[in-house]
Amino acid sequence: MNTIIRLKSWGVMSLVLLSTSCALFGGNSGPTKAERMESLSRIKTQLAIEYMGAQDYRAAVAAIDEAIEADRRFDYAWMIKGLIYQTLKVNDKADQAYRQALSISPNSAEINNNYGWFVCDGMQQPAQSLQYFDRALADPTYPTPQTAQMNKGICEARSGHFASAAANLARTRALAPWFAPAIKEMARLKLMEGQTPQATDLFNEYQSKVEILSPDDLLLGLKISRARGDTQAAYEYEAQLRTRYPSSDEARQLGTGGY
Repeated sequence: MNTIIRLKSWGVMSLVLLSTSCALFGGNSGPTKAERMESLSRIKTQLAIEYMGAQDYRAAVAAIDEAIEADRRFDYAWMIKGLIYQTLKVNDKADQAYRQALSISPNSAEINNNYGWFVCDGMQQPAQSLQYFDRALADPTYPTPQTAQMNKGICEARSGHFASAAANLARTRALAPWFAPAIKEMARLKLMEGQTPQATDLFNEYQSKVEILSPDDLLLGLKISRARGDTQAAYEYEAQLRTRYPSSDEARQLGTGGY
């Protein structure tokens, strides 16, 4: 059986295919111990992802540790461990896990994209992250290149390279015109460049393509509204953020003025 699992790689969604097919076990003599452990590792990794989705991080850590104990060469288990600790903001453990995943599969597009985003967003080193997105994009079989292309654009913008950021976000839209997050990031870039009317148009287009606005969406909407002097719209975005996501990092930024 093949199970497709959706992983959140802060700011993006990427697909990971975990194979637990019966074809893994050859012949009629039954699976070997190594085959059983490989299968167990994949099952435990999937369980860890499900615990993450339920925000039960203690159970997620326990499950991924069991996955790694069963098969220390399963690269995605190490990647998921990195993602768990990235979510928990335990950067040293996240970095160690991601690096272990890369030592097993240095050319994996999924691992390079996820580690690149961690370096950019978690470790706040956007310039150092770009090489990992390039490695991900070098894989012609990568099923979601738009995620790495967009991440590269975001991190170039954070490095102050607005022209190359705009080019990469434009490439993202060319790769996947339906990929709404790229539209939002183009709006954010236009705001950073002081082009408020363009930011407004792009953010309105983005809102028309999504059903529910995330905390980051609402904060960006607030920033754009304030930049164009629309106090009523800014108030509405702020009220939604405080009401719907009171425990989010974005809501906490409202209290500190950090936005």
